[in-house]
Amino acid sequence: MNKQVKDILQHIDPISLDELYDYKLLNRIDTKYICSATYLNQIIDRVGNEFKIQASGSERIFGYESLYFDTPEMKTYFDHHMGKRIRYKIRFRKYMDTGDVFLEVKKKKDYIRTNKKRNQCKLTSNLEKSHLDFIHDNIIIPDSGLYPTIWTIFDRITLAGKKHLERITIDTNVRFKNNSHEISMPGLSIIEVKRDKANGISPFTQTLREFNIRPNGFSKYVMGNVLLTPNIKHNRFLKKVVTLNKICNGT
Repeated sequence: MNKQVKDILQHIDPISLDELYDYKLLNRIDTKYICSATYLNQIIDRVGNEFKIQASGSERIFGYESLYFDTPEMKTYFDHHMGKRIRYKIRFRKYMDTGDVFLEVKKKKDYIRTNKKRNQCKLTSNLEKSHLDFIHDNIIIPDSGLYPTIWTIFDRITLAGKKHLERITIDTNVRFKNNSHEISMPGLSIIEVKRDKANGISPFTQTLREFNIRPNGFSKYVMGNVLLTPNIKHNRFLKKVVTLNKICNGT
């Protein structure tokens, strides 16, 4: 994150994590975008008066780590590759600023709705009985079991609308790693707009349109696997890989 963006963030009104919990979006639309990080200073500067920013003291950017689990046959990955409407992801998510860890089960209910259940726990390299019990309460665990696959690591900015029920996350400094190597995507920004269906046009979405940044679905887990394991079947994601390369190479 460059200094110019950090300076802009300091001028946005803060909101605490506890206050952010009030932004419950039960009937929401989630829309993802990917773009070059070079656009962020202009985008955030333009919409800063419309939003508050999650803050803790002077901190405005927070680190996250996620460890994903899949079956030996990579069911989670290939369900996404096949475009299955109902699918799930399982991960530990660690909040680097507090050290809190949650086991999360994200279940895709249809093309736009996602249900997430989570339970605070300790981070382990493999799933223990208490973890499996929680997962079993939410999905049917495949007979072949669940094993750690990849880590995703990133920094996050979270914005909340002042006058409208909307939450924005902006992820930068994205990295993927497995047991053999790590890949960094320093020029990439992943933006997710979460808004109530009843709202009109989002000021953030409108600004993205002005920069010709269009919706572009993106899964860190899926793309991490594609980049870390190039020989994995990924023809469904070839266009995404080309777009990522253009963004990260500045073309």
